[in-house]
Amino acid sequence: MKPQEWSAGTGRWTMVGRGQFRFAYFTPEYDATVAFYRDDLQLAVVDSWDRSADDRGTLFAAASGMIEVLSRPRSQGSSHLWDDRRPQGAFMVIEVPDVEEAYRSVLARRLPIRQELATQPWGHRAFCLREPNGLTLYVFGEAGKQ
Repeated sequence: MKPQEWSAGTGRWTMVGRGQFRFAYFTPEYDATVAFYRDDLQLAVVDSWDRSADDRGTLFAAASGMIEVLSRPRSQGSSHLWDDRRPQGAFMVIEVPDVEEAYRSVLARRLPIRQELATQPWGHRAFCLREPNGLTLYVFGEAGKQ
């Protein structure tokens, strides 16, 4: 089956293979949020734009997906069509190759830890931290594969 193809057998779209997955959200704390992902977590910047005060964004590589941080438009005339409330009930899950090293790095940078590094019953070695908008990041590695 080709990626992103309709499957008559399941009656669903298949979205595997090519393409990308992004977690995107608007923030009133754009500069602090970009600094957090770029400087504190040291995620690679894939793209960034500053077309106007109402059109700024930065795209970060995060494991096999991307995080897209968008500045919340200030003008009432903005043409964006998405919900611009702060993220609620959502969290990000990011797998890293060495969770112990990631945790040491977060501690050294004095980032806001929400849950200490621990081995979870389902086999993850993980910790949680908060980013500037209050969104929780669950950072993990497979226990025993580190």
